[in-house]
Amino acid sequence: MGDVRDSGLRPFRESGYEILDEGLVTLGEVVIWSIDPLTPRLGDLFLVESQGRTHEVSVHELTTFRGGWSAKCRLLGMSLTGG
Repeated sequence: MGDVRDSGLRPFRESGYEILDEGLVTLGEVVIWSIDPLTPRLGDLFLVESQGRTHEVSVHELTTFRGGWSAKCRLLGMSLTGG
């Protein structure tokens, strides 16, 4: 099965986001990618819900590609809500 980004299929609406949170607990990082034309900047903050908690993350690395962007974000402190 091909990569979702390569196949043209999108799990969200056209301007949506995909959040890859496998490294949240172990590395304190998430990757957010989108085809939204509004590209974040280094240091921008996002709230990410994962594993029943809300986490505040900051953009640490940013990559742009034709039609979108990908941001590696680092966890800031503890989760904001318990679960």
